[in-house]
Amino acid sequence: MKPIVYAVAAVAAIVTQAAQAQDRPTTALQRCQDLKGLTIVPSDIGLPTRGASITQADRASVAEPKPSPDGEFGLPIPERCIVQGRIDPVDSSAPPVNFNINLPINWNGKALQSGGGGLGGALITGPNQKASGRFDPIPLDLPYPLTLGYVTFGDDDGHQGPDVSFTKSDEALRNWASDAHKKTRDVAMTIIKAAYGRAPDRVYFTGESAGGREAVIMAQKFPRDYDGIIATSPVLGWYAIHLADNTIRDRLIQGWLDAKAISLIAEKTRATCDEADGLKDGVIARYMECPNTVATLRCPEGKPGEGCLSDAQIAAVNAIREPWSMIVPLAHGVTRYAGFGVTGDEDGERYQYGFYTVGTERPSQPLEPGRGFEPKRGAVLNFSNLLVRHTIAQDPAFDPYQFDPRPYAKRIQYLSALFDATNPDLSEFRNRGGKMIILQPSADNAVGTPMIAEYYRSMVARMGQEATDEMLRFYVGHGGGHNVTGTSQVDTLTLLENWVEKGQSPPDAVTAYNIDTNTLKRLRSMPACRYPSYAKYNGAGDPNNAESFTCEKRSDPLAFDPKP
Repeated sequence: MKPIVYAVAAVAAIVTQAAQAQDRPTTALQRCQDLKGLTIVPSDIGLPTRGASITQADRASVAEPKPSPDGEFGLPIPERCIVQGRIDPVDSSAPPVNFNINLPINWNGKALQSGGGGLGGALITGPNQKASGRFDPIPLDLPYPLTLGYVTFGDDDGHQGPDVSFTKSDEALRNWASDAHKKTRDVAMTIIKAAYGRAPDRVYFTGESAGGREAVIMAQKFPRDYDGIIATSPVLGWYAIHLADNTIRDRLIQGWLDAKAISLIAEKTRATCDEADGLKDGVIARYMECPNTVATLRCPEGKPGEGCLSDAQIAAVNAIREPWSMIVPLAHGVTRYAGFGVTGDEDGERYQYGFYTVGTERPSQPLEPGRGFEPKRGAVLNFSNLLVRHTIAQDPAFDPYQFDPRPYAKRIQYLSALFDATNPDLSEFRNRGGKMIILQPSADNAVGTPMIAEYYRSMVARMGQEATDEMLRFYVGHGGGHNVTGTSQVDTLTLLENWVEKGQSPPDAVTAYNIDTNTLKRLRSMPACRYPSYAKYNGAGDPNNAESFTCEKRSDPLAFDPKP
């Protein structure tokens, strides 16, 4: 298969749009300038605000394909009307919610909203729905949703920049949790009606990482607003994972894992589990059964040494991999974080231990007042520091080292109810015909596949298997890291469209790709298997072709324990 054919498809889609536009009313573009005077009153928005205003409404011509500043290949972007504005808060101390909407010349009658990422604060402006200029997990060589005729829109989570000191305002805190997206959705519906003369036939929400959490929580809190949801690498237990990260940071201070230690851990894991799926390729497809054998790397007497791990380092690895029980129970009956699990890609270059879970420098201790995000420390450890300081203790000088959550139990439970997308009851979303696709890379060392698996189990326990299957497909891409690195890119948008619009239930196995971001060459394909199955090599055939694998069911699918 030649990869360039998909990039050409993106160009062809725009050429087709331009030809069709000659015979169709260009309503959105004709009315683009007039949208600046559109009044959006508080009653147009389903949550309390002081209304919204449009600050920009300008036509943008076709953008030719070109590499992004970081060298990644770019696809063409069609002619459109770009609308930007702000939603004013009731609380004058809260920041506004800034929004961006892209109105295509050749509308397909549908709208696609995207969540943010990390700690938020970046306006989603890209027509491909990522502030970074990319839309994942759609394979990078496929046309952008805007090119397909979607109205695309997003916001900045109701704050600007990653500084979380804004959470002193409860309205700003709630905006970050989910309210900003509800408000933006309602504003977008008003603008779409003004531009095209009618509401969209379908409204979808997509997001990854923190945006994946936002995607799932929108189905939980605002189930009537969306026809379909796509969530990739979703940080469902926002407070569960970051409270666990606080303990992980403490263990890393005592037992720091440098690059040599991380390499030792990953090599031992691959030696133990790589071939369990029938193929030695560096990918652990049987991710659920791979045991945590880190104790076998113990140095004599547990003291630091070459080619082995000290007791303190082993304790740090166990804190990362194994379940962590909560001292304070969280919303929806959550009493533990399930751990990051055993991935075999701990030494991966992108988004693994060296970036997310551990970092490249030992965590600071004590954490000095006013110190914010430390780029060389693990990203999730930084998130934990900021959340404990600003949202739980509500003290910017608080030192989260050896944090005791018990005095803050009520505050933690309040925050968990706001942020954690762990409500297992999606009956209302299911009853209105909503569909959801969750895509989780198996080697995600920023979220942890065990957490997503536990949420799935809780849904089945609450709603039953049949009801869960009616509205959810949970796929695992093998070997991929956070935000669908590796062989984890799946055309989830087409899967969702076919399910919602044509009644075609997604299959148990879908093709996932690993694509070179610079050339758009498809390097490998494997099945992303419907949980709890895994991709087993057939014993023959090209190991870089998904057709050489079968999704194998497990004998004990709901058992997940990384201990030996």
